Amino acid sequence: MGSDYYLVVKQEPKSPAAEAIRSLRTNLQYVSLDRPLKHVMVTSAGPDEGKTSIVANLAASLAES
Repeated sequence: MGSDYYLVVKQEPKSPAAEAIRSLRTNLQYVSLDRPLKHVMVTSAGPDEGKTSIVANLAASLAES
């Protein structure tokens, strides 16, 4: 992953967007209490809708926790 991705969880950790990513992280962790998640798919109806940004920020958030 290059440095051209905007990691809101790192660059603006107190922003509403970073909080939304942390909320997504927490929800995914609670969904997998009984069995750890092996795969998570992020998809959308079209290109340029933020899939890569969501995944990169989710990964950064998971790494912080």
